[in-house]
Amino acid sequence: MGNKDVFTSVVRIKGNQNYKVVSVKSNKPIEKGLWREFSKVLSRIYASTPINIGDIICKNIMNTGVDIVCTKKISS
Repeated sequence: MGNKDVFTSVVRIKGNQNYKVVSVKSNKPIEKGLWREFSKVLSRIYASTPINIGDIICKNIMNTGVDIVCTKKISS
């Protein structure tokens, strides 16, 4: 299976005074060698509230077929 694991990170959010970031993860295990590039992509993204668990924050990141999904609910 190689050197794969679920990628976790945070994405900045807009529209909520109490939270500045929301936790996210990949919906499938990915090669650990791609983690740094994934982090660079996500550092350029802002998510807007409201956000629910399972919402797709970034679809098909870097054409890998992997989606980045939210792991926390945040209201407006």
